Amino acid sequence: MAAREDAAPLGWALIGASRMAGRYMAQALRGAREPISQISWTSSEQRPLGRLVGVYSAHFPRAEAFAFQHRVARAFKELDALLARPEVDCVYVSTFPRRQAEMVEAALTAGKHVLCEPPLALTVEEARGLAEAARRYGLILAVNFPARRHPALVQAAELVRDYAIGELLGGRIHNTVPLPLEQQSWRLHPDGGGVVYDRTTHDIDLVRWLFADELGQVAALATDNVWDGGVEDDLVVNLRLRRSELLIQCRDSFVLPHVLDAVEIYGATGSLVVHHWRSQPAGELLLVRNGRVEPLAFPEMDP
Repeated sequence: MAAREDAAPLGWALIGASRMAGRYMAQALRGAREPISQISWTSSEQRPLGRLVGVYSAHFPRAEAFAFQHRVARAFKELDALLARPEVDCVYVSTFPRRQAEMVEAALTAGKHVLCEPPLALTVEEARGLAEAARRYGLILAVNFPARRHPALVQAAELVRDYAIGELLGGRIHNTVPLPLEQQSWRLHPDGGGVVYDRTTHDIDLVRWLFADELGQVAALATDNVWDGGVEDDLVVNLRLRRSELLIQCRDSFVLPHVLDAVEIYGATGSLVVHHWRSQPAGELLLVRNGRVEPLAFPEMDP
């Protein structure tokens, strides 16, 4: 995106009045550190870097309630009307997975940059088509993987880059936080639900980021033993990385109540372990070396 010489706030359109949009992204897209209700609009130091032009939801009363609660300028009944607004520079998409590719395509066609919650699409062909459309239009298309801003994981990544645990030998990810009651809706139904779209996509991005490598081979076993709704609720994935040929194992589950969510990175001179990367904002970072476990400090971050 070209630099904005006038330093005017970016205009954002929200597609989907989602829990993620309300709990985290409305404030984040404004670029404000304080909740919107606490911002002094006359203070240059607190002036938002972005503004929320409008929100669209297929269920209009939900969009209206979201706009009122989060001080969005307007709720829109029609998506085309929102995307046609000239003050909209970027679009944040956080609707049902089965509809996201369609929404992203509409935003790109309207000439808007897009930030989308995973999954971007439900098939590889759809995702590649959207990436090609963004290239064709000269627009930014990004997928939001918030684990890259988790403070313990950021510190772990820096230690890996600094060779603090020597040559990398492999790793393991446990993405096993039980599915909360308020999320037991579309995640348990076919056409966009299941642990693969909701959890494994985040694991894959973490592996690519932490190990600076791409996937070479993937093998997986899944089951739906607990929620028999036609979607996987428990999954084991084995990965072989393309360049390094390292092996990584991922365990993703909606139904394991007593397993720590953890990221483990194995090195020749030590291992790094991040606990609570899904369940807590800060988490815990440990260095394991010669049978000893050392807690490591890391700076707080504004996610």
